[in-house]
Amino acid sequence: MPEKVVADASPPEGARAVKFRRPAAELVQRVARRVVRGGKASFPSQAAFRAALLKQIRRDEPLATISGARLRRLLVGVPGVRLSVRYTERMDPRPLLICPVCASPLTPIRNRTLTGDTVVLGQRCSRCDYWTHRARRVPVRYTFSQAGIDGRPTR
Repeated sequence: MPEKVVADASPPEGARAVKFRRPAAELVQRVARRVVRGGKASFPSQAAFRAALLKQIRRDEPLATISGARLRRLLVGVPGVRLSVRYTERMDPRPLLICPVCASPLTPIRNRTLTGDTVVLGQRCSRCDYWTHRARRVPVRYTFSQAGIDGRPTR
């Protein structure tokens, strides 16, 4: 009887093995809504929420991974998930170009003076609720919780 030949599962020479996969945006958003609706109502940090999310995603796709920055970008404005940010203020003379929460462009906050001129007081994100003024607001803690239809936390 002839021997069975088993194909080698290792990648061909010169090719690298796949070490991770980025899950689709729709999958991340759907699983995030399920995670915050589940047994735990609120996650005190981005790391805790990311760990719970990856635990659910890796049931179907064991190589899936997601960074904290991509997680925030995907979940800003998603119905059912509330992203809350706690800030600290630091003096930094350099102007910001992108939002530190969701990486969207910032627009200037302008005020008209008594003489009719306009003055830039700070900057506001065009996508999320982030804003800053002369003393730069720096995000220090992200919390994730369940939100109702109006965007407010349910608990």
